[in-house]
Amino acid sequence: MSQCLRRPTIVKNICHQAYEGGYDPDCRAVVAALSATCRTIYAVARGVLWSRIFSLRPLIKCMPPDVWAESLPGDGGLRSAVCLTRPPDAPEWHRFLANAALVQSFKRFGLDPDLDDETYRTLCLYRPGHTPLLPNLRELIWEEPDADVFEYGYQLLGPKLTTLYLGQPPSDTLLLPILRSLHVKCPELRYLSVQCRSSIGPVDAAASHSISQLQHLETIDFALPLLDDALLHLARLPSLSVAKVFIPRIPEVHDRLLSLASCVFPALTAFHLSSICLEPSLAHLIRLCSSTQLAEVSLSTAHDPPASAVHEFISVFTTSPFKETLSAVTLSFPIPSSIPLMLSLNALPPLDRPECALGASILMPLSACSELTELEVTSFFTALDDDFIRLLANAFPRLQSLRLMPPYNAGRVSEVTLEGLLPVFRQCPDITHLAVPVDASVPPRPWHEPMRASQLLTLDVGDAPISAPDDVAAFLSAYCTDPAFSVVAANANEGDHKPEHMRRREIHSAMWGQVTRLVRLFVEVRSRERDHWMSILRRQESALLSPLPWSV
Repeated sequence: MSQCLRRPTIVKNICHQAYEGGYDPDCRAVVAALSATCRTIYAVARGVLWSRIFSLRPLIKCMPPDVWAESLPGDGGLRSAVCLTRPPDAPEWHRFLANAALVQSFKRFGLDPDLDDETYRTLCLYRPGHTPLLPNLRELIWEEPDADVFEYGYQLLGPKLTTLYLGQPPSDTLLLPILRSLHVKCPELRYLSVQCRSSIGPVDAAASHSISQLQHLETIDFALPLLDDALLHLARLPSLSVAKVFIPRIPEVHDRLLSLASCVFPALTAFHLSSICLEPSLAHLIRLCSSTQLAEVSLSTAHDPPASAVHEFISVFTTSPFKETLSAVTLSFPIPSSIPLMLSLNALPPLDRPECALGASILMPLSACSELTELEVTSFFTALDDDFIRLLANAFPRLQSLRLMPPYNAGRVSEVTLEGLLPVFRQCPDITHLAVPVDASVPPRPWHEPMRASQLLTLDVGDAPISAPDDVAAFLSAYCTDPAFSVVAANANEGDHKPEHMRRREIHSAMWGQVTRLVRLFVEVRSRERDHWMSILRRQESALLSPLPWSV
């Protein structure tokens, strides 16, 4: 054996490279084969092989074969591929426990069935000792679709767990027993993400109290509403860098937040706020934020707020300590998780509410943020027209991504024309992603200005109407010069379900696809023409600079 293979660090690096995260069964098989080569490699390869698992089935198969049974697809009877036929005796747990102690990451996701609830119950009742199923687990991703099995995620919590993701439970109430015990079972938790099935999860005081006891959190993405004790705790955590929280519509919670007088969130880099309504307490939290590293702020509310409230919220940024570092702002009305429900019900809000109209002047305070490169506004009340786009382009010349779209495509025709996008093409040279619904039913006028290089890669037009793809492609090709440029248009099913709107989207999507192909063709032709004439020019210049024969 080569001497280098006797060094554990080299062997471990080789095994990790071959393992590639363990997502591919072939990669796992390669590491398993490596572990069988010799004793020197076995210990290291075994540790890598068991470091990350996606099911407990491999651990169950470590038991004697008469303890478990495996069902083939289509057999029927068994709900999972592997199940226990009887409770294991104490000596039969040895290999299971030895390999379970090596597991540091367990990721259970997908709709394919895994172990059934009876197998989990047997494992929990008959395992020796009182330690967790995976005692050294540091990362847990738990997206179990079976309601009877989801609750057994509690048995996977342990004192060494630092990363926990709970996503899309069959019922939001199944989250509560796990959340209520986090401060006891996982005191070292640093990264916590909890996603609920409904757009607004249940309010639970015990779960909120548990969050308020976690002292080492660095990232929290919590879709369930948090009460004031947890919110105030998070606001004072010196280690918290990413906070995505939902604030319930409880007057006592907002009153307590408004009573804050000291600075909060000293190390925050990303702050996502969700609420039912845009309450003054949200702007107050932003006003007290003392972080000088905050780069991303997101606000979403279930109800469309008055434009004056949005302006007041944004105006706080102008005097904040992070106005020189803020690079991304997202405003979404309604909450993104509620949009699928609105779409299924064809639920449009009453549009005759002038107090909710979001004009360009509402966003102007953001011009004080010199590093702003990403701006996204999702609302049915955005007052989009050519003047709106012109004012934004002049105020934010450093934009790299601009998205001004409704929550979903409802067949409304935008007042923005293709020519209205010209200020963005001219004033924002770094723009790479642009999403604005346009009205291309009237062909644009011919352009008479020199072409310039563009970094624009995608233009999202939603369900924009279009009548002359050739003219539109010729117009866009003068400003969208990247060979990978593409136009994204809504397909028939991407929007409301009115038959006339679906048919219209189907036709327009095909025409916008033709625009993409033509723009790329025009860009390629012009690039070749430019190279051709540049080569001719270089040859002429070299001929002029070369010495004449009689001058030697």
